[in-house]
Amino acid sequence: MAHRYGAYVTGIELTPARTKGAEELTRLVGLQNSVRVIEGNVLKVPIPDASVDVVISQEALLHVPDKERALAEAFRILKPGGRIAFTDWVAHRPLSGVDKELMWQGMAVADLYSLQTYAELIRRVGFTVYSVEDLTVDWGVILKQRLAMYRKLREEAQKAGTPAGHDAFYESYVRFVDLVNDAVLGGGRFAGEKPR
Repeated sequence: MAHRYGAYVTGIELTPARTKGAEELTRLVGLQNSVRVIEGNVLKVPIPDASVDVVISQEALLHVPDKERALAEAFRILKPGGRIAFTDWVAHRPLSGVDKELMWQGMAVADLYSLQTYAELIRRVGFTVYSVEDLTVDWGVILKQRLAMYRKLREEAQKAGTPAGHDAFYESYVRFVDLVNDAVLGGGRFAGEKPR
């Protein structure tokens, strides 16, 4: 966003090590004057009220245990007329207890909502909802391709005698791909505006 559109970007990162890594990467690509990544929690964003134009998130809310509070924080920091746009996992059908535990252990997936429930939540915190899109079919294709690439990289790492990655993540990711292709889980894209 900063490079392509000249936007001033503030990222919120919970983990101190990732904040430090983001600062280093931002410096290496020469965007330190227009991008900052600050350590913080989306449930209590360290940004003043009505101070940003746009809030964007890409599959991050699936890790947040209180999505309503996170969306209320987005509402708080947006200027009147400001916009929110995000993608996230959605549940078309409830997960079994086994799958829910697997998603938690492998990828720290908190509660998942249906498209309709997410739209209601966005409205409840005060946004006008502009669009709700079901991305499940598109995600199914992409995820199969990513899984094939990931399997190949794991095999190469194992043959080289190097760590092949976190097994709990791998197991949950394989199951996630199946759940999306079976339309149990999926993806959603949401957009809204804070009223003026």
